[in-house]
Amino acid sequence: MSALNQTLTGIRSFVLLVCLCLLLPMAVHAEKGGKARDDLISVSFPTEMDGWACGRYGTILHTSDGGTTWSPQSSGTKFTLSGICFVDTKNGWAVGNKGTIVHTSDGGETWEKQESPIDYFHMDVVFLSPEKGFVTSERTHILATTDGGKTWEVRFEDEDYILKSISFCDDRHGWVAGEFGHTYHTSDGGETWEKQAGRYEMDWDTGFITGDDFLFDVVAIDPETAWTVGILGTVKKTTDGGETWEKVSLGFPKVQLYSIASDGAGTVVIAGNGLCMVSTDAGAGWQPAKFEPTIEYGWIYDLEALGEGRFAACGDEGAIYRKQPEGNWTGIEY
Repeated sequence: MSALNQTLTGIRSFVLLVCLCLLLPMAVHAEKGGKARDDLISVSFPTEMDGWACGRYGTILHTSDGGTTWSPQSSGTKFTLSGICFVDTKNGWAVGNKGTIVHTSDGGETWEKQESPIDYFHMDVVFLSPEKGFVTSERTHILATTDGGKTWEVRFEDEDYILKSISFCDDRHGWVAGEFGHTYHTSDGGETWEKQAGRYEMDWDTGFITGDDFLFDVVAIDPETAWTVGILGTVKKTTDGGETWEKVSLGFPKVQLYSIASDGAGTVVIAGNGLCMVSTDAGAGWQPAKFEPTIEYGWIYDLEALGEGRFAACGDEGAIYRKQPEGNWTGIEY
């Protein structure tokens, strides 16, 4: 292994540890209303009424009434699950630590493990159909399946960075994003991936590292438009298919921004450490969102659009919120 690769591997491991400490702050169960609550990291709604959330210790929760009530499901693993995706009310996948991939074909009544070709920490998962899906992972790996996960292959790999998020706007155009601003794009349904952005450099004389800002999430709006968010209030946008990425200054506090979502009708939501901002005009103007109870001392890690003006969010200590077209974000007790 070259000196650069050794150094990069060390930096990557350190950053992953720091990120996990930031995103999953305490390895304990949080008590709310006398019940154990584990941090939730990802949420997926294939319909406005049916949704799932996953998180620490293999936690999976399910709702069939639009998020009013939630019940636990047995994932069959105790590893952290960092990404979940359902393509309909029956077929879903969750991914996480130690190469974990679990699948259900009966709406979560039962979950079965699928074999991963690598045992890295898988960060996100997306399926375009019940057969075709992708997983982003450590060391710039993208996994792919065309048979519903019966077999997974390494579709793409590059230098040693963590790819945190993946998003498609249709069955051909998508982006992944991660460490040091690394962003990759596909226009052929994930068959090939092209690097569009990202920079990591080390000054061997001083030992200082320079690079682009870490990115935690990406959302594809259409074949030309996508947004990314990341560390220290980073927000970037492309309107030319990723040829250029503009750093957008929205007046946010410089906190970690973990998630961004769009309802496809002009509403865009950004959330992170104690912060959630909403735009109803495709990003031209922004206003703080009101949460009941407040998220001032907590964090939101994932957002999901349920329909026009409707969203769900999940975060620390098992927090789940719903947003209707009118009114505040309302916390759900379960």
